[in-house]
Amino acid sequence: MKSLIKVGIASSCIIMSAFVYAEEKQSGDMAADIGAVGIPVLAGSIALFKEDYDGFWMFAKGATYTLAATQVLKYTVREERPNGEDDLSFPSGHSSSAFQGASYLQFRYGWEYGLPAYIGAGLVGYSRVENEHHYWRDVIAGAVLATTIQYLVTDKYIDSNQVMIMPVINQDHVGIAASFSF
Repeated sequence: MKSLIKVGIASSCIIMSAFVYAEEKQSGDMAADIGAVGIPVLAGSIALFKEDYDGFWMFAKGATYTLAATQVLKYTVREERPNGEDDLSFPSGHSSSAFQGASYLQFRYGWEYGLPAYIGAGLVGYSRVENEHHYWRDVIAGAVLATTIQYLVTDKYIDSNQVMIMPVINQDHVGIAASFSF
């Protein structure tokens, strides 16, 4: 219970910081900021809520590698943004962040978790293009980069409340063995 409270407090602080940062921006920019922070925070919080510490480590590795790869590409490619603001358009950092969280949820826990997060990540990418901060290729590159990295570092979650049934065949016996966890 204490870890759940800590996760809630940390999540709230991070999301609130996105609101403060986005205060002076267009509404689409604020939504993108919240999604880029909120989706990964939600993904990490779900892992902690499930007490899936191995999964949280996979999430953290994916987030770290995605952030590093995104920044290296931004400063290597130096593509100008559609609005002329600066030359750090490729790939979209907001999209890579949002898709990293969504990809983690899908790869670790399945489509029930991943699909809503992917919809949110898609909206983050759409708003970045709509508000002329990125081209579509920047958003797609961020999504592909994050998804690929997260795929490489994430194992499927195996719920401990499972039933395993398997055949047993040896020289003396033929039968079925069952294992129940709860």
